[in-house]
Amino acid sequence: MINIVGSINAEHVLNQYQAIENEIKWAEMPPKGKQAGLQYASEEEENLWASGTGYLARLDNPELQFRNLNPLLRGTIFEQIIQEYRLVRTRFMWVNPMSCYSIHRDLSPRIHIPIITNPECYFLFKQGSDTLLEHLTTGNVYWTDTRIPHTFLNCSYEPRLHLIGVPT
Repeated sequence: MINIVGSINAEHVLNQYQAIENEIKWAEMPPKGKQAGLQYASEEEENLWASGTGYLARLDNPELQFRNLNPLLRGTIFEQIIQEYRLVRTRFMWVNPMSCYSIHRDLSPRIHIPIITNPECYFLFKQGSDTLLEHLTTGNVYWTDTRIPHTFLNCSYEPRLHLIGVPT
């Protein structure tokens, strides 16, 4: 369900995130958190950061169309990650403290790169009578089979930030 597929310099990723953080136009997803798309589908979109965020059922375009890199990210570690792991619909996702998503399935697996996390943040996968509860640590790149029913739990008092993309 979860495999480590690489490693990353967590401090470098965090520093590059902090360098652009004030430029990001977040799509609020109350009460759970907020998201910002690193890739967009069409230049005609008003807010490139909001492109590709939210639930796929509410989007006009399938995930594969979200492959255009936000110009602010050119030359950054985020462009390198997207290229190396061949990602589309890549997003920053903050999950608020003491928040939980409903159990759901995605249409495809995801790459998860924890940027800011703590030991009280967990993925929960449910397959039949089997349950897997796992914390993802910074410094690793994870392939997650989110086609399996799952949720994410932030049981802490601190927000958590992951970079998430769809591998092609």
